[in-house]
Amino acid sequence: MILVFGGTTEGKKTAALLESMRLPFVYSTKTNIAFETNDIVSYRYGALDEQQLEKYILGHDITMIVNASHPFAELLHSTIAKVAESLQIPVFRFGRQLLPKTANPLVFYVKTYEEALDLLEENKTLLALTGVQSIKRLTPRWKKNTTYFRILNRPESLAIARQSNFPRKQLILGFPSNDLEKEIDLIKTYQVDVVLTKETGNSGFLSTKIEVALKTDTSIIIIEQPKIPEYFIVVYDADTLELLISKTIVV
Repeated sequence: MILVFGGTTEGKKTAALLESMRLPFVYSTKTNIAFETNDIVSYRYGALDEQQLEKYILGHDITMIVNASHPFAELLHSTIAKVAESLQIPVFRFGRQLLPKTANPLVFYVKTYEEALDLLEENKTLLALTGVQSIKRLTPRWKKNTTYFRILNRPESLAIARQSNFPRKQLILGFPSNDLEKEIDLIKTYQVDVVLTKETGNSGFLSTKIEVALKTDTSIIIIEQPKIPEYFIVVYDADTLELLISKTIVV
Protein backbone atom coordinates (compact mmCIF):
# COMPACT_ATOMS: atom_id res chain seq x y z
CA MET A 1 0.00 0.00 0.00
CA ILE A 2 1.19 3.52 -0.85
CA LEU A 3 0.58 6.50 1.42
CA VAL A 4 0.19 9.85 -0.36
CA PHE A 5 0.36 13.14 1.48
CA GLY A 6 -1.54 15.56 -0.73
CA GLY A 7 -3.88 18.51 -0.63
CA THR A 8 -1.95 20.21 -3.45
CA THR A 9 -1.79 20.29 -7.24
CA GLU A 10 0.99 17.71 -7.02
CA GLY A 11 -1.18 15.57 -4.76
CA LYS A 12 -3.96 15.52 -7.35
CA LYS A 13 -1.46 14.53 -10.04
CA THR A 14 -0.13 11.74 -7.83
CA ALA A 15 -3.62 10.41 -7.13
CA ALA A 16 -4.49 10.40 -10.84
CA LEU A 17 -1.21 8.64 -11.65
CA LEU A 18 -1.65 5.89 -9.07
CA GLU A 19 -5.24 5.29 -10.16
CA SER A 20 -4.09 4.95 -13.77
CA MET A 21 -1.45 2.44 -12.59
CA ARG A 22 -4.11 0.59 -10.57
CA LEU A 23 -1.98 0.77 -7.43
CA PRO A 24 -3.82 0.84 -4.08
CA PHE A 25 -3.12 3.96 -2.05
CA VAL A 26 -4.31 6.10 0.83
CA TYR A 27 -4.68 9.84 0.21
CA SER A 28 -3.95 11.87 3.34
CA THR A 29 -4.59 15.55 4.06
CA LYS A 30 -4.41 17.67 7.19
CA THR A 31 -7.97 18.99 6.89
CA ASN A 32 -11.06 17.22 5.59
CA ILE A 33 -11.60 17.77 1.86
CA ALA A 34 -13.91 16.32 -0.75
CA PHE A 35 -12.11 13.28 -2.13
CA GLU A 36 -13.63 10.46 -4.16
CA THR A 37 -12.71 6.94 -3.06
CA ASN A 38 -13.11 3.60 -4.83
CA ASP A 39 -11.89 0.02 -4.67
CA ILE A 40 -8.19 1.00 -4.75
CA VAL A 41 -8.32 4.48 -3.22
CA SER A 42 -9.03 5.31 0.42
CA TYR A 43 -8.88 8.62 2.23
CA ARG A 44 -7.90 9.92 5.65
CA TYR A 45 -7.40 13.33 7.19
CA GLY A 46 -5.90 14.82 10.30
CA ALA A 47 -2.39 15.71 11.45
CA LEU A 48 -0.09 12.89 12.53
CA ASP A 49 2.78 13.08 14.98
CA GLU A 50 5.71 10.65 14.74
CA GLN A 51 4.13 7.94 16.89
CA GLN A 52 0.79 8.17 15.10
CA LEU A 53 2.41 8.04 11.67
CA GLU A 54 4.52 5.01 12.60
CA LYS A 55 1.43 3.25 13.95
CA TYR A 56 -0.52 4.07 10.79
CA ILE A 57 2.24 2.84 8.49
CA LEU A 58 2.62 -0.45 10.34
CA GLY A 59 -1.11 -0.94 10.71
CA HIS A 60 -1.88 -0.38 7.04
CA ASP A 61 1.07 -2.20 5.47
CA ILE A 62 2.47 0.96 3.91
CA THR A 63 5.52 0.15 1.79
CA MET A 64 6.03 3.52 0.09
CA ILE A 65 5.27 7.19 0.69
CA VAL A 66 4.71 9.91 -1.88
CA ASN A 67 5.02 13.26 -0.17
CA ALA A 68 3.16 15.72 -2.38
CA SER A 69 2.21 18.07 0.45
CA HIS A 70 2.79 21.81 0.46
CA PRO A 71 6.48 22.81 0.31
CA PHE A 72 6.08 24.88 3.49
CA ALA A 73 4.61 22.03 5.56
CA GLU A 74 7.92 21.80 7.42
CA LEU A 75 6.69 19.87 10.45
CA LEU A 76 5.05 17.26 8.23
CA HIS A 77 8.20 16.88 6.11
CA SER A 78 10.29 16.39 9.24
CA THR A 79 7.84 13.86 10.69
CA ILE A 80 7.71 11.84 7.48
CA ALA A 81 11.50 11.83 7.13
CA LYS A 82 12.15 10.64 10.68
CA VAL A 83 9.56 7.88 10.65
CA ALA A 84 10.22 6.67 7.10
CA GLU A 85 13.97 6.52 7.61
CA SER A 86 13.49 4.65 10.88
CA LEU A 87 11.26 2.09 9.16
CA GLN A 88 13.34 2.14 5.95
CA ILE A 89 10.38 3.05 3.76
CA PRO A 90 11.18 4.97 0.55
CA VAL A 91 9.79 8.50 0.23
CA PHE A 92 9.35 10.19 -3.13
CA ARG A 93 8.95 13.94 -2.78
CA PHE A 94 6.83 15.38 -5.61
CA GLY A 95 8.20 18.89 -5.39
CA ARG A 96 7.89 22.19 -7.18
CA GLN A 97 10.69 23.38 -9.41
CA LEU A 98 11.86 26.75 -8.15
CA LEU A 99 11.92 29.74 -10.45
CA PRO A 100 15.15 31.69 -11.01
CA LYS A 101 15.51 34.55 -8.52
CA THR A 102 14.26 37.91 -9.80
CA ALA A 103 16.82 40.67 -9.46
CA ASN A 104 14.89 43.91 -8.97
CA PRO A 105 14.86 46.64 -6.28
CA LEU A 106 11.19 45.85 -5.60
CA VAL A 107 11.78 42.13 -4.99
CA PHE A 108 13.13 40.87 -1.67
CA TYR A 109 13.91 37.27 -0.67
CA VAL A 110 13.97 36.23 2.99
CA LYS A 111 14.31 32.93 4.80
CA THR A 112 11.83 33.41 7.64
CA TYR A 113 8.71 35.31 8.66
CA GLU A 114 10.84 37.14 11.21
CA GLU A 115 13.09 38.47 8.45
CA ALA A 116 10.01 39.50 6.51
CA LEU A 117 8.62 41.41 9.50
CA ASP A 118 11.93 43.20 9.89
CA LEU A 119 11.70 44.43 6.29
CA LEU A 120 8.18 45.78 6.59
CA GLU A 121 7.95 49.51 7.13
CA GLU A 122 5.36 51.12 9.39
CA ASN A 123 2.17 52.59 7.91
CA LYS A 124 2.42 50.51 4.74
CA THR A 125 -0.57 48.45 3.60
CA LEU A 126 0.32 44.78 3.36
CA LEU A 127 -1.33 42.07 1.29
CA ALA A 128 -0.35 38.67 2.67
CA LEU A 129 -0.63 35.74 0.27
CA THR A 130 0.97 33.35 2.73
CA GLY A 131 -2.15 31.42 3.76
CA VAL A 132 -4.45 31.45 6.75
CA GLN A 133 -1.93 29.62 8.97
CA SER A 134 0.36 32.65 8.76
CA ILE A 135 -2.17 35.03 10.33
CA LYS A 136 -0.98 34.12 13.82
CA ARG A 137 2.68 34.43 12.86
CA LEU A 138 2.12 37.92 11.48
CA THR A 139 0.12 39.19 14.45
CA PRO A 140 2.73 41.84 15.38
CA ARG A 141 2.20 43.36 11.94
CA TRP A 142 -1.58 43.38 11.51
CA LYS A 143 -2.24 44.51 15.06
CA LYS A 144 -0.62 47.86 14.24
CA ASN A 145 -0.73 48.23 10.45
CA THR A 146 -3.38 47.72 7.78
CA THR A 147 -3.06 44.16 6.53
CA TYR A 148 -5.17 42.05 4.19
CA PHE A 149 -4.99 38.27 3.93
CA ARG A 150 -6.21 36.35 0.92
CA ILE A 151 -7.38 32.96 2.13
CA LEU A 152 -9.46 30.10 0.75
CA ASN A 153 -13.21 30.44 1.20
CA ARG A 154 -13.52 27.35 3.38
CA PRO A 155 -15.15 26.95 6.80
CA GLU A 156 -11.92 25.69 8.39
CA SER A 157 -9.93 28.66 7.02
CA LEU A 158 -12.49 31.16 8.26
CA ALA A 159 -12.48 29.43 11.65
CA ILE A 160 -8.69 29.81 11.96
CA ALA A 161 -8.99 33.51 11.10
CA ARG A 162 -11.70 33.95 13.75
CA GLN A 163 -9.62 32.15 16.37
CA SER A 164 -6.82 34.64 15.72
CA ASN A 165 -9.30 37.54 16.06
CA PHE A 166 -8.32 38.81 12.63
CA PRO A 167 -10.77 41.44 11.27
CA ARG A 168 -13.27 39.75 8.92
CA LYS A 169 -13.47 42.83 6.70
CA GLN A 170 -9.75 42.50 5.95
CA LEU A 171 -10.06 38.96 4.59
CA ILE A 172 -10.06 38.50 0.83
CA LEU A 173 -11.62 35.16 -0.01
CA GLY A 174 -10.38 33.40 -3.13
CA PHE A 175 -7.82 31.21 -4.84
CA PRO A 176 -4.43 32.24 -6.25
CA SER A 177 -4.72 33.24 -9.87
CA ASN A 178 -2.58 33.73 -12.94
CA ASP A 179 -5.04 36.34 -14.28
CA LEU A 180 -2.71 39.32 -14.49
CA GLU A 181 -5.42 41.98 -14.80
CA LYS A 182 -7.43 40.52 -11.93
CA GLU A 183 -4.39 40.50 -9.67
CA ILE A 184 -3.42 44.04 -10.66
CA ASP A 185 -6.95 45.19 -9.85
CA LEU A 186 -6.63 43.57 -6.41
CA ILE A 187 -3.50 45.59 -5.66
CA LYS A 188 -5.13 48.83 -6.77
CA THR A 189 -8.48 48.23 -5.05
CA TYR A 190 -6.89 47.70 -1.64
CA GLN A 191 -4.13 50.28 -2.22
CA VAL A 192 -1.45 47.73 -1.38
CA ASP A 193 2.09 48.92 -0.74
CA VAL A 194 3.74 45.55 -0.05
CA VAL A 195 2.94 41.95 -1.00
CA LEU A 196 4.13 39.05 1.12
CA THR A 197 4.19 35.62 -0.46
CA LYS A 198 6.01 32.30 -0.48
CA GLU A 199 8.46 30.79 -2.94
CA THR A 200 6.01 28.21 -4.25
CA GLY A 201 7.04 27.96 -7.90
CA ASN A 202 4.50 28.28 -10.67
CA SER A 203 2.04 25.96 -8.91
CA GLY A 204 1.39 28.96 -6.69
CA PHE A 205 1.58 31.45 -9.59
CA LEU A 206 4.70 33.09 -8.16
CA SER A 207 5.77 34.48 -11.54
CA THR A 208 2.37 36.19 -11.87
CA LYS A 209 2.67 37.70 -8.39
CA ILE A 210 6.11 39.09 -9.19
CA GLU A 211 4.94 40.50 -12.53
CA VAL A 212 1.96 42.17 -10.85
CA ALA A 213 4.23 43.75 -8.25
CA LEU A 214 6.57 45.13 -10.89
CA LYS A 215 3.73 46.47 -13.04
CA THR A 216 2.15 48.26 -10.07
CA ASP A 217 5.40 49.48 -8.53
CA THR A 218 4.66 47.42 -5.42
CA SER A 219 7.30 45.84 -3.23
CA ILE A 220 7.12 42.05 -2.90
CA ILE A 221 8.73 40.00 -0.15
CA ILE A 222 9.19 36.30 -0.92
CA ILE A 223 9.80 33.77 1.83
CA GLU A 224 12.19 31.19 0.40
CA GLN A 225 11.16 27.56 0.23
CA PRO A 226 12.58 25.57 3.16
CA LYS A 227 15.02 22.75 2.51
CA ILE A 228 13.61 19.27 2.03
CA PRO A 229 15.00 16.42 4.21
CA GLU A 230 17.88 14.61 2.53
CA TYR A 231 16.15 11.25 2.95
CA PHE A 232 13.54 12.17 0.32
CA ILE A 233 14.01 11.32 -3.35
CA VAL A 234 12.84 14.46 -5.12
CA VAL A 235 10.98 14.46 -8.44
CA TYR A 236 9.32 17.33 -10.30
CA ASP A 237 7.02 15.63 -12.79
CA ALA A 238 4.55 12.75 -12.96
CA ASP A 239 6.51 10.82 -15.60
CA THR A 240 9.61 10.58 -13.39
CA LEU A 241 7.45 9.68 -10.42
CA GLU A 242 5.79 6.89 -12.38
CA LEU A 243 9.17 5.49 -13.43
CA LEU A 244 10.49 5.47 -9.86
CA ILE A 245 7.34 3.89 -8.46
CA SER A 246 7.39 1.20 -11.14
CA LYS A 247 10.96 0.33 -10.20
CA THR A 248 10.30 0.32 -6.47
CA ILE A 249 6.80 -1.04 -5.92
CA VAL A 250 6.36 -4.51 -4.51
CA VAL A 251 3.29 -6.02 -6.17
